[in-house]
Amino acid sequence: MKKILAILAIEVPFLAPQAVYAHSFGKLYSLPVPFWMYLYGGAAAIAVSFLAIGYLFNKKGQAITYPTFELSRFGLFSFLISPRFLAVLKFSSVFLFVFTIVTGLFGENSSYSNFNMTFFWIVFALGLTYATALIGNIYSIINPWKIIVEWYEKLSGSVIKGTIAYPKNLGYWPALFFYFLFIWFELFGQTTPIKLSVILVQYTLLILVGVFTFGKDSWFRYCEFFSVFFRLIGKIAPVEYKSGKLYLRPPFVGLIKENAEHFSLLLFALFMLSSTAFDGFKETLPWVRFFWQYVDDFARPILGSNAYSIFQTVGLLFSPLVFLVIYLLLIRLAKTVAKSSLSMKDLSLKFAFSLIPIAFVYNIAHYYTLVFTEGPNIIRLVSDPLGFGWNLFNTADYYNSFILGANFVWHSQVAFILLGHIVGVYLAHLVALNVFTSHKRALLSQLPTLILMVTYTMIGLWILSQPITGGTL
Repeated sequence: MKKILAILAIEVPFLAPQAVYAHSFGKLYSLPVPFWMYLYGGAAAIAVSFLAIGYLFNKKGQAITYPTFELSRFGLFSFLISPRFLAVLKFSSVFLFVFTIVTGLFGENSSYSNFNMTFFWIVFALGLTYATALIGNIYSIINPWKIIVEWYEKLSGSVIKGTIAYPKNLGYWPALFFYFLFIWFELFGQTTPIKLSVILVQYTLLILVGVFTFGKDSWFRYCEFFSVFFRLIGKIAPVEYKSGKLYLRPPFVGLIKENAEHFSLLLFALFMLSSTAFDGFKETLPWVRFFWQYVDDFARPILGSNAYSIFQTVGLLFSPLVFLVIYLLLIRLAKTVAKSSLSMKDLSLKFAFSLIPIAFVYNIAHYYTLVFTEGPNIIRLVSDPLGFGWNLFNTADYYNSFILGANFVWHSQVAFILLGHIVGVYLAHLVALNVFTSHKRALLSQLPTLILMVTYTMIGLWILSQPITGGTL
């Protein structure tokens, strides 16, 4: 009886197709055309892009070159990379990091009234991600944990090289593990300001132990997951910093300058994609129905009230493996049709970074509205960061947020998804031209990539559509 009631509770909201809410904006919205037309239209757009890219970009084996324009020769950009300004940025980063912990520990334990929740989840986790895709890997400069370590090195007059050499075979597995924990806390941890501050303190202690064990360079390259995440996102940016100068470059070109160096980095990139997809999928009717119809009966007697949360955790854990299986199957097919002598491992790593644009647009499509709806709260919270009723900067009464129309949100999400997959097709084709022995083989190898991108597109659009379609086409 309990299972029947649960299923009814899930399905009743979808029994009236005229009363559906679009992406939690509290406004009824119906798609202007049937959803299946979006699926077919998206698939057609990817296919046409594939043909155009294959026709226009057909020069085999050329070195990857691209035009650049030096920005640092202009006064403003020169100032932005000056040691004095960077020192101010670093100090501000550490201050905000410490302030985030302090407000969580000593302020009101309320997500609405405490500075640390909005700043960490919206400004840092989302805002910095989108900023990084525009201006490059600024986190490598403002990483508060790295700055603290560097300050210690300067004061002590010694470089922290660690006591144990980092095992190269370990690759990026530590970063992937911490990234999984981060996503788990975000989705299921029911994090409060106090919990968030405690987690940040614990992570800080872990970083310090790791740095003194394996050395600063190895830890921040392979183990500190924010460093890995922002480094990958920074490859998208049309800005790069090298040899002390700032350059403008074509966007996304940073993703083809190098390959993934370890299988764990490929899995990290796939988890960037799958964790966002799972966040949407876990709320869909098919997923919830699957638990109550097929899992609850045997899981609850064993796991008790934690059955559903464990089910969700297992789903998150296996989410990148689903995408990995699809990816490897099509890489295998590409290897076969192109008659390549390269190993599956080499091919999978060479094409790994073509997945980054897809992971990034999944993130934008799912979360960018939060920047508009929740982000403006930071203006209010800076005046009352602890929730004590202060009004330090006369902004405590600011309650405005930008509510985007459901029609705009849906079509912008579709546009983001399509753009990311088209860019993925383009990058994969450029890689193929430098991997396979002829243009014909490179083009043939990309037919499986086309299938991959169409599959990912349809999965992404289907998940995004669920608040509107209720799990149907």
